[in-house]
Amino acid sequence: MSTTSKLKSSDYLYGFHKPERYLYKSEKGLTEQVVKQISGYKSEPDWMREYRLESLKIFQSKPLPRWGGDLSTLNFDDIYYYIKPTDRKAKTWNELPEEIRDTYNRIGIPEAEKKYLGGVSAQYESEVVYKSIQKSLTKKGVIFLDMDSGLRQYPDLVRQYFGTIVPPADNKFSALNTAVWSGGSFIYVPKGVHVDLPLQAYFRINAANMGQFERTLIIAEEGSFVHYVEGCFIKGARVRTDKGEKEIENINVDDRVLTHNGRYRRVYHTMTRKYNGKLFSIRYYGDSGAKLQVTSEHPLLVCKREKKEYKNNNFQPRWLKADQLEVGDYLVYPIQRKEAEENITESKTERKTTSEDVFPRIYHYQPQMHLTVPFGYGRHKSKKTIDLSLDPDFYRLIGYFFSEGHIDKEHYLTFTFNSNETELIKDVKNLLKKYFDKDPITGKIRNHGRTIILCSTLAARLFAREFGSTNRSKHIPSWIIESPHRHLQELIRGMWYGDGSVDRKIHLFRYSSVSRSLVLGFRDVLLKLGIIASINSQIRKYPKQIMHNVIISRPSNKLFSRISKVKIPDGRKMGSPTYIDNRYLYIPIKSIIPKNISTDVYNFSVEEDESYVAEGVVSHNCTAPIYTTDSLHSAVVEIIVKKGARVRYTTIQNWSTNVYNLVTKRMRVEEEGVGEWIDGNLGSKLTMKYPSVYLVGEGARGEILSIAYAGSGQHQDAGGKAIHIAPHTTSKITSKSVSAGGGRTSYRGLIQILPSARDAKSKVVCDALLIDEASRSDTYPTMDIRHSDVQVEHEATVSKIGDEQLFYLMSRGLKKADAEAMIVNGFIEPIVKELPLEYAVELNRLIQLEMEGSVG
Repeated sequence: MSTTSKLKSSDYLYGFHKPERYLYKSEKGLTEQVVKQISGYKSEPDWMREYRLESLKIFQSKPLPRWGGDLSTLNFDDIYYYIKPTDRKAKTWNELPEEIRDTYNRIGIPEAEKKYLGGVSAQYESEVVYKSIQKSLTKKGVIFLDMDSGLRQYPDLVRQYFGTIVPPADNKFSALNTAVWSGGSFIYVPKGVHVDLPLQAYFRINAANMGQFERTLIIAEEGSFVHYVEGCFIKGARVRTDKGEKEIENINVDDRVLTHNGRYRRVYHTMTRKYNGKLFSIRYYGDSGAKLQVTSEHPLLVCKREKKEYKNNNFQPRWLKADQLEVGDYLVYPIQRKEAEENITESKTERKTTSEDVFPRIYHYQPQMHLTVPFGYGRHKSKKTIDLSLDPDFYRLIGYFFSEGHIDKEHYLTFTFNSNETELIKDVKNLLKKYFDKDPITGKIRNHGRTIILCSTLAARLFAREFGSTNRSKHIPSWIIESPHRHLQELIRGMWYGDGSVDRKIHLFRYSSVSRSLVLGFRDVLLKLGIIASINSQIRKYPKQIMHNVIISRPSNKLFSRISKVKIPDGRKMGSPTYIDNRYLYIPIKSIIPKNISTDVYNFSVEEDESYVAEGVVSHNCTAPIYTTDSLHSAVVEIIVKKGARVRYTTIQNWSTNVYNLVTKRMRVEEEGVGEWIDGNLGSKLTMKYPSVYLVGEGARGEILSIAYAGSGQHQDAGGKAIHIAPHTTSKITSKSVSAGGGRTSYRGLIQILPSARDAKSKVVCDALLIDEASRSDTYPTMDIRHSDVQVEHEATVSKIGDEQLFYLMSRGLKKADAEAMIVNGFIEPIVKELPLEYAVELNRLIQLEMEGSVG
């Protein structure tokens, strides 16, 4: 198996850095003077300064660990231990300095998270620079502050718990963090309070040779609950794909869906879960029967109905949860845009190809196109070519086909018009002759209709493949909608002459079809031309079938005035509730009805844009990944879970390959409490991290889910620890690791059951996957059992991708790298499916990114 060389820092996708414009930057190296400067700069109380100085002495006295990874090249004297990037914390995102705001935009904190998260804290270098928390949480007594603010505002509470779970003397790096800590999060959840909104923090190192030492302290009082709830749709929600609409429960990996950026992007993860809670049924104006049914937490792209916005048509869409919407707010529908310029440029030089998907991408540059079409059957099957000129007239012919054409027996391209439509019949015949160099056959008049038939297997198969062969299968492909306006106008002209109608008294224009996909595409074309349109459906009795209609009411665009010969007044119809610009159609909400429900709900993840159109409006599916770069990261996380409380702490980290990631994370769980660590580790030069649960109360439960991926030049030394102190306690550690490109993973775990922990139960499962011969995996489990009345299980496996597996997948058309990625995804799936959707999304995306750099 071939592998690429070590991933360089310059190859790291988020390895950019911004110019250094800092308010204060300490000198290199760690001395007593540096510690005093940090404490003094923060105006800390005396007890914290003394605590820091004592910790410094402990750090200086302790040797580097001799186990785990190689720390011999870590130079503590070549690190900046404190950088203050700004003079104050920003209350709003726009208050941040431009270079910091741009950095977080680039590393993936989208507007969705700035607007949607219950609490957001962003740390840049040593300091938290942005902090927000929703008022609803504040009213409940929830405290979510950066650690420095927590110390200033709640000094007694911080002093009571700080360093009690992870004392400075625990290890060399906990002492280092306690001496120079800066930033991090302080969270306090009062007794009985449930936090159903995400509380998240983002960390970024910008300067070279920088150390980041955030400190996190979480206190969950008795009966409280902190977790993240992801939003979803219920069964039956219709999702826009490049093949038409598809019910959300039938969406599969590799489907391409329309996103909020007006582009079709690939689905790479799907999810189903049980849901008990509120469901919001949202109806909006325009499309008849249109109704959203989403869970309360699901984010939608929305414009609030504010006078300054809708009076001046200055709409600023933002992501809001379903339970934050109000009647009159505007839902958003995207107008399709062109694909990325680089994708089009790739096809610019292609002239002859057998790829059937080149046709939609190539027309921008080649008015004359050489297209290959399948031809024949069985052993006589071959490919033939056809030359087409993709000019506006050809689009008019496509329009005629949508309204009056069909494919007959795979060989005949057929059109049927009223015998009185002599101009249209003549136009179609001329166009067929022009593009296919063949005279069509004109049939006899039957029931006032006249048929035009082109006997051409190539033409018939081309139209069937791109546009559908029957009335019900017709659709407008996405590449059509990306075409220039002049082309789209001719498409509309051809379609309208066939199945368009107009009420001249009220200037109501209607286009009808039995194909919903065709009607949706027609509306998309109109939106691209700046024409507002809505869709309704009705049951026609004779013959009995559902007809779908596009309704245009008094369009300001002159196109319909020309093609319908109807004089249209200038301007939009007075009182029309919808608006349009070059990005979106804005549709006001008519009603919102909440109800309690227990059912299965569905969601999925989409490459790049992480959104999709369902039931006619834009929906977001998850949070975005966080990436950081450069130097030393040595954090401490302390969590106190009181009686009956539950805390879930999830981390997905992807550091650049020159970062030492040395973290101490520990959770104390009291009676009947639940503590959960979900830990994903990718990137970094070396990671040493072992989340721990100390089960100190009877009936306490702890669970650790750990996933590690090590590529070239990386060592992931990760695992977990469960210490059973009280009786009837339960723990479970599940570890999955993948090594590729010569990378190394290690599971290092501890299960300790003390004499006081009668009837304790513990299970450890650690599985490792090796991608190649050069990679390595090690397991270092420790079982310290001091009571006979306990139940302990341990399973460990190491496997390698087999040649038979690769051969089987590659024989099905997959490339070697894609086959390996598929095997890895299957290996980690048992853990990934247990993650909240947003973290499963992060992990899958990051592993895919890592494998691109280590597998070739």
